[in-house]
Amino acid sequence: MAYDVFLGCVIPARLPYLEASARKVFTRLGIQLNDVEGFSCCPDPTGIEQIDHKTWLALGSRNLSLSKNQNGEIISFCSGCVETLKGVNYYVNKDSEALKEVNTILSKVGKKYDGKTKVKHFAEVLYENLDKVRDNVTRPLYGFKVAVHYGCHYLRPSEIIDWDDPFEPNTIDEIVKALGAESVDYEMKMECCGNPVEKTDKDLSLLLIENKLKSIQNAGANCVVVVCPACYQQFEFNQRELNKKNNTNYDIPIFYLSELSALAFGFKPDDIGLKFHRVRPNALFENTGFIKES
Repeated sequence: MAYDVFLGCVIPARLPYLEASARKVFTRLGIQLNDVEGFSCCPDPTGIEQIDHKTWLALGSRNLSLSKNQNGEIISFCSGCVETLKGVNYYVNKDSEALKEVNTILSKVGKKYDGKTKVKHFAEVLYENLDKVRDNVTRPLYGFKVAVHYGCHYLRPSEIIDWDDPFEPNTIDEIVKALGAESVDYEMKMECCGNPVEKTDKDLSLLLIENKLKSIQNAGANCVVVVCPACYQQFEFNQRELNKKNNTNYDIPIFYLSELSALAFGFKPDDIGLKFHRVRPNALFENTGFIKES
């Protein structure tokens, strides 16, 4: 089993330790990840598409045309990248004229796209291999009470993403349970984290993440898991901002799904870069007996 890996911009530029944990997990599962030379920005589904749809289609199609995977499949660790690449496929396969226009543009750089490259989120692949995930758990995450945050791009637009229920999703919850942790339900589970509005309305962005954190705290969760680098940054970086602004004391560890998986597979925190987290999970490890604080 092999996939071409599409890293996007944010993870390699700002959060390379998330990539490291994901690569370790997929290596352990026996799933090959092929690096592809020439991938660019996806581009961002909340950026270029709103300005020039045709340019968005052309840039995304160029990325998709670079896949040399025998099965024609790309995997990404980023929900936004998955939404863009799946969205591009959706539109060029729905509109033959759009595909012709895209290929007219791509011909100028010696490329052509046939609309057949498949795209998957890394969590989708983990879910499809749930038995393998369970078989590789050597250190179950007992005592981890996980608040799952699905985020917006992971589920929507549902006609494009087309794999989990956009209103009552369960895939990440099931993966968390397979790792030996508890998935804690909370009132605002399906609400946006607020990252998309941060650049235009910081106060609103902080209000949205504060509402999420309050709900998570009230439900008794002791950590959060995410599958999107934008959501990760919102939860991880803005707890400190909230504490400064509102004199609060949020200190909830945030994990990427690949990091939780790597821990359950027996990798040590230093192996996957947990020292780079702003909210250190040391107290969680100590309280659960997972790893005693040194």
